[in-house]
Amino acid sequence: MTANFASPVRLVALAPLLGALSLTAACGSGSDGATESGAAGATQFSSATQATSGYSSGGGAPASGIPSGVAYFCDFVGSWQDCLFGEQAKVAGRASIVTVAGVSAVRLHTEPGDNNVAGSGSNERNDLTLNQSTSDGFEGMEHWWAHSILFPDDYVDPPQSTAGSWNFGIVADFHNTTNGAGQANFQITAMPATAISPDRPTGLGFQINHGNQASPTQVNYPIGPVIRNQWYNFVYHVKWSSGSDGYFDAWVNGEQKMAYRGPTLYPGQGVYLKLANYHTPFGQPSSVIHARVMRSIAPLPVLVPAGLVVE
Repeated sequence: MTANFASPVRLVALAPLLGALSLTAACGSGSDGATESGAAGATQFSSATQATSGYSSGGGAPASGIPSGVAYFCDFVGSWQDCLFGEQAKVAGRASIVTVAGVSAVRLHTEPGDNNVAGSGSNERNDLTLNQSTSDGFEGMEHWWAHSILFPDDYVDPPQSTAGSWNFGIVADFHNTTNGAGQANFQITAMPATAISPDRPTGLGFQINHGNQASPTQVNYPIGPVIRNQWYNFVYHVKWSSGSDGYFDAWVNGEQKMAYRGPTLYPGQGVYLKLANYHTPFGQPSSVIHARVMRSIAPLPVLVPAGLVVE
């Protein structure tokens, strides 16, 4: 993996924006992302004239263009701020633009002591938030989303939990809009590599939370172990609903890993996207790398994007 600074970012709005952990508040309040500041900026970009799929079954150079129907797109060719993300960090600048094997991306980095960030308490966080308006995370909205995550050499697995405490990591989520205890409505968990008992999850997984925010109903879907320096390419098809008509389908590198039917919101709330490096404290620096984020009103291919190839 190589990491170096890249040129300015490209964000394109191609269509109108469509307006079971035993932890207390494991995700933290995350209140920064719930604000509406910056939403108007997402609509000031002109639309692109070409739209190609940019996807393949593997291999090949990165394709140009953006799939048709995309309403929000960020490829991190420069500043993540230009993509309307806000940073939650102990120290400004923890998030940085990097290039990984020719792919522009953002590195989220934590250092020991990066606690008490946006409601994290003793847990450590460097997250990027996309406000609710730009995320279009409202009751009744239906979306396709795609994004990619890579765990570099300096990513640290949370240590094995003990009988009296849980260790955890969260690397992306759709966070609910009301502060307080509970879990995000959807999150990608990055748990310890080993566990003391079968009831303790390991590796990557999807998690859905709904019902009572303070004591949510939780559904978990395992993905597999964390593999370093491999792109995990995620595609979602979701309907945001606090009722039984909600759904959330998820694919990883072209393989469906989740087919959930039921509530995807807490009653009276919405969600906003977070790219995350959030974990229990373990005394070591750690990094997570995120690449290209898009939201579409039309179906997105679930195959591996060209240029973000599984090694």
